[in-house]
Amino acid sequence: MSFIENWNQVVSDHHKQSENKIVNKSKKDFWEDKVEGFIPPELPDYNDPTLSFIITNLQPNSSLLDLGGGAGRLSIPLAQNNYSITIVDSSKGMINAAEKHCKFLGLKNVSTYHSTWEEFNNDKYDHIVCAHVLYGVANIKNFILKMNASVNSSVIIIMYDNFPQSHLADIWELYYSEQRINLPGITELEKVISELDIKYKLCNIEEYELPVFDDFDSLLNSIVSQIFITPNKQNIKKLSDILKNYMILDNNQFIFPLDYKRKLQAIILD
Repeated sequence: MSFIENWNQVVSDHHKQSENKIVNKSKKDFWEDKVEGFIPPELPDYNDPTLSFIITNLQPNSSLLDLGGGAGRLSIPLAQNNYSITIVDSSKGMINAAEKHCKFLGLKNVSTYHSTWEEFNNDKYDHIVCAHVLYGVANIKNFILKMNASVNSSVIIIMYDNFPQSHLADIWELYYSEQRINLPGITELEKVISELDIKYKLCNIEEYELPVFDDFDSLLNSIVSQIFITPNKQNIKKLSDILKNYMILDNNQFIFPLDYKRKLQAIILD
């Protein structure tokens, strides 16, 4: 099996496994109630590691497509720094938030589109930034080739080395009695891009510790939503018992018993 075929298969299997656990599937926009965490601050923080890395790799005053850009957490600060921005996202809630924030800031150099990348009738841009989008993309070959054909200068893909929720795999297995199928990360993406014979460079941005929790309730609520548990009394007790045995309590904080950091990296296609 090729790296591309393996990527597509893993993504498909992961989605099927997740969908089998979701009881309430009526919600059309998964990101609608998560918008607040993706709205950028009114005053840009250009010391943010990701934002700083992007700016370092852009031509001044150039055009940029923020693919899967959500509410504009990365690209609206770039618009405030005189870049011409286009945001494309499949979540209507995210796009509405981006438009509202641009109006509040008085920005005239941001265009927004509610669309998937596959359906988007795009122009050419100097740069494309695609941050934390590719993990769950099933047809990875066409997605990357379209990005690469849509730029004058470079495509900047930002991801963690492994799937951001891979540290929850043990808890998933303890709760569901099955091995979690983790989505691929940038480690697997590098193999896909090599197989496509596209020139690239791999860059390190930052390393992050796994999350810690100051109280048990915040830990419990976080895990419930991330592994698709229906929060009834029986399920909450089962998960609580698992977490109390699994997590480490250190200095009144709950810590994952895993010895690794998440590496935030970028692949630049140019």
